[in-house]
Amino acid sequence: MFSFFYTEKIASYMLESNELYKQIEAEKDTYEIASVNAIIEGDYIIPGLNGHVVDVKDSYYNMKDMEIFNSYYLMYDITFPDISLNSNVDKIITKGNPLKSSVAFILEYDSEIVEFFANSNIAASVIVTMDNFTQDSKLEQLNGEVNGFNDLDSLLNKYTDNPNVCYVTDNNLDICKKNSKYLVNTEKILNNSTVIDIKNTIESGDIYYVSKNTDTKNIQLIINSIIYKDLEIVEISELISEERS
Repeated sequence: MFSFFYTEKIASYMLESNELYKQIEAEKDTYEIASVNAIIEGDYIIPGLNGHVVDVKDSYYNMKDMEIFNSYYLMYDITFPDISLNSNVDKIITKGNPLKSSVAFILEYDSEIVEFFANSNIAASVIVTMDNFTQDSKLEQLNGEVNGFNDLDSLLNKYTDNPNVCYVTDNNLDICKKNSKYLVNTEKILNNSTVIDIKNTIESGDIYYVSKNTDTKNIQLIINSIIYKDLEIVEISELISEERS
């Protein structure tokens, strides 16, 4: 055992004395990203973000055949927030982390609005019921059932990548919590009378709930303003994820 321990110590010493290994060790801080804690206020939460640190040893073995430092070949380990959404799924998400430079639309079901987003190839998440769920939707679908919640969830699991997200109201909060769904709600309700207010207050991390019967011209106005601010439009499951893009 002593011989094995001694051999390991020598191997570690030789590795850590290697010039390439030392350069990776010296450069790693430049490429590491700290995790970001979720923000909790009462019953509400803004998700955090994962970080990553350089695995010096794996990075060395990934570069050693070249014998030169190349950041492209760095290997990373993920680090997780101390305060995380995944440890607080009973909290209601009010917006995504603003560091993601993204926003998301959640659609109250309206066939014209759903068609507008799908045909425009703009990401959105639509609240569906057993009556309007479809197996081949271009948009992410959220479970909007109450009495038929489990039946619809079975369909979402079978035919789609179920995002496990609920847009919560007084009617469905209990069943969404019972099923450990991510809970989402927003004060940014887009309709024909709020379009100007929404347009003037666009921020990274925003979640927009689009009411049915909203004119698609008004929706396009908001989309144009989002693009002008260089923000990406993503599905709600991506916006609230603590994974970095």
